[in-house]
Amino acid sequence: MGAKRLLTLDDIFGPDVDWNGVSMQNLQWTSDSSAFLYVDDDPDGETKNIYQERVDDGKRDVLIEGKFLVLNQSSSNIPINGFQVTDDGLYFLIAGPSEQPRFLFGAPPSDIHYYVYDAQTCALMPLSDIAGGQKHAKIAPDGTKIGFVRGGNLFMFDRSSGIESQLTFDGNEDILNGLNKGFGEDGWHWSPDSKRIVFVHVDQTAVRTVPLIDYMTTYPKVHRIKYPKSGETNWRLSIGVFHLETGQTTWLKLGPETDVYFPRLKWTRDPSLVAVERLNRQQNKLELLFANIDTGESKVILTETDPYWVRIDDDLTFLKDSDRFIWTSERSGYKHAYLYDYDGRQVNQITRGEWEMNAGRSTRSVLCVDEADGWMYFDGKRDGVTEQHLYRIRLDGQMMQRLSKKPGWHSASFSPNAKSFMKTFSDVNTPPKISIHRSEGSLIRVVKGGELPILAEFDLAEPEFLTVRTGNGISLNAVMTRPIDFKRERKYPVIFYAYGGVSSQSVVNRWGGARGLWHKLMTQKGYIVFTIDNRGTGGRGKVFENFMYQNLGTVPLQDHIEGAKYLAGFSYVDPLRIGIWGRSGGGYLTCLALTEGSDYFKVGIAQASVTNYLLYSSVWAERYLGLLPENKDAYNKEAVVTYAHKLRGHLMLVHGMADDNVQLQNTLEVAEAFQNSNKQFDLMLYHGRDHPLRGGNTQLHLFTLMTEYFLRHLSIGSQ
Repeated sequence: MGAKRLLTLDDIFGPDVDWNGVSMQNLQWTSDSSAFLYVDDDPDGETKNIYQERVDDGKRDVLIEGKFLVLNQSSSNIPINGFQVTDDGLYFLIAGPSEQPRFLFGAPPSDIHYYVYDAQTCALMPLSDIAGGQKHAKIAPDGTKIGFVRGGNLFMFDRSSGIESQLTFDGNEDILNGLNKGFGEDGWHWSPDSKRIVFVHVDQTAVRTVPLIDYMTTYPKVHRIKYPKSGETNWRLSIGVFHLETGQTTWLKLGPETDVYFPRLKWTRDPSLVAVERLNRQQNKLELLFANIDTGESKVILTETDPYWVRIDDDLTFLKDSDRFIWTSERSGYKHAYLYDYDGRQVNQITRGEWEMNAGRSTRSVLCVDEADGWMYFDGKRDGVTEQHLYRIRLDGQMMQRLSKKPGWHSASFSPNAKSFMKTFSDVNTPPKISIHRSEGSLIRVVKGGELPILAEFDLAEPEFLTVRTGNGISLNAVMTRPIDFKRERKYPVIFYAYGGVSSQSVVNRWGGARGLWHKLMTQKGYIVFTIDNRGTGGRGKVFENFMYQNLGTVPLQDHIEGAKYLAGFSYVDPLRIGIWGRSGGGYLTCLALTEGSDYFKVGIAQASVTNYLLYSSVWAERYLGLLPENKDAYNKEAVVTYAHKLRGHLMLVHGMADDNVQLQNTLEVAEAFQNSNKQFDLMLYHGRDHPLRGGNTQLHLFTLMTEYFLRHLSIGSQ
């Protein structure tokens, strides 16, 4: 083998390499669990196909060839961006091209054009003949109908008759049926018997708008989005059940309070009952209600309260053979699973201990329930916060077993019969690989090895996991990557990578993709790269996260300063040359580091920063800072503008002008505060780019900018 070469920005952010590693796109199991379906590239490299692969021997068949998905001889083929399939495997619902405003170049798709494919006749037809796309299309459990949202209304396509029916009629820009707000957009579900639809009804008439401006036209165009901010009027939500047989809607009676959220809806085993989660606006009280779908009457089954906030997840699981359900809670200080009956009586606690089922930003940790053999399968942190492992335990709380053996990050998708699962594994040095296992964890076979041959061309530094003990006696997880030619007698500059948001984790034994490789590129240029998970981050229990309540910037900055002090204790670290960068919450933390923390941090690059939580989403900001006006002091304390007059060093502000999550207003406000204090800073705007700054050549340009900025201002001899 020849000499190793150095990474380049084109290697990492060029168009020809996907550094995320292998994945199983749109994985779906067959109803009998003998095989699985997924989307993968055709050998021609131009189109995608839908494949079926057998579990036992890996025999793979092409079910649908993408190049033949054409509506007529003159049209081009339909791209496969996802699919659903009926249980008998005879009909497919294919997600094709999407529609989105031209301005939002990097935004996720808004409306999708769906198509129905008959696997017996190979016939392809649009889901709807009406112009425009659809949202959240779903096949009914019996396979005969497909529901979807268009223009704020619910529709249904009957596959046997070919007739499309409109189910709701009041939808418009302000009234939305089948969409939810605050905790995910998908807001409708088929009943198990395919005879009813439960859906969220959103009234956003009184919600104020924010503008996103397209400047690349002769006269700039304004795109307005409904966006409730802290203390402002929220959406008004209600829940309906549409009965297909009568065409009538039963409105559920869920209490007199209208300023609430309904984060999750789910059908119970009883076809007359639907479960609704009701969350107060302050988000410190969550109730599970059962509602009768005919009368609309409801009752509270259980209640979770917390002095700070209650976590919302997707773990509510109704058993199929008895009137019991699994509920996860952090009431013990750690996320654990509990078994309840339909009267709200706790049958038993399933998991317990000073460790968490998978928490953090993940919304689901209960992966599968095998009722026949009495097992619950889940992922969690019992064997280390920086890793994720797979486990199973009896529903009575006995016989916990770890299914994943190798240190690293494991996730899984279980077959319908719970007898096998598809596992994805990676660690900080290993790209993802996919394998199939029996339910007790033994290997059936490797599906995709996850090799990235180009990695062998580079001599890459390996990260080292550390524990930083702070001045107040708390141990924090950290990871440091030193140059491959590291010499202790030298003095190295340091680049912090920061996020630090509530429940997040950045210090993980998991493949880091392009961002991780850019960090290694910077080590090749003579930098140490360092990351620390401050108090409030995930995986260590609710008490640890509660440090962040009304301290969204204060506590993370304190702990990152502790990290800088820790590094200053090494003879090979130059404490006068410490930089920091991050996006979103990490951009916010970077702004604070160059103002309130400027005694320790000299250079920063802040991307898509939340600089003032009065400008941010009511759902997110109010959860962690409280309601206005009684908590106004907390909002002021955590705003960057409060500390703008302390700016020192070199700070680059970066923002996408089509960011509908953290609007450009955040960066412009803090920029004006710097100007008012005669503080100099740098600014880069990306027209038509969203919060992750995706699309076109943006990532290559951005990371080229970042590389040059650190080289210029954090080089040897600079102050």
